[in-house]
Amino acid sequence: MRKQSGLTMISWIVIIGLVAVQAVMALRIVPVYLNYNSVRSVMDELPQHAEIKGMGVKKIDELFRKRLKINNLYELARNKDAFKFKKIQGGYELTAHYEEKGPIMGNLEFVATFDHKVEIITK
Repeated sequence: MRKQSGLTMISWIVIIGLVAVQAVMALRIVPVYLNYNSVRSVMDELPQHAEIKGMGVKKIDELFRKRLKINNLYELARNKDAFKFKKIQGGYELTAHYEEKGPIMGNLEFVATFDHKVEIITK
């Protein structure tokens, strides 16, 4: 009798199944983190904007939401509760706090919470 070497067909099916589940999860979750990375990038670039000096909170908010739309983040740009401005000495503090929810497969879902703060000096 020869000794068996390698994987059986059932072992291959199990491995392929696990890889497929991980691929589906990655396809659902990775875009959420890419969106957060875009939001963080827009927020971090906002204080360096040339026209920000002397702007009021309303104009800064319009500029910020316009930049979100440029980055194809329309749903976040419409969400008034996700981004808050707080007056600080010499300017404002912009805080992003929001959750993204989505399906993974079947009745399995994910929830991701994101937080980021940036100071905007207007004086």
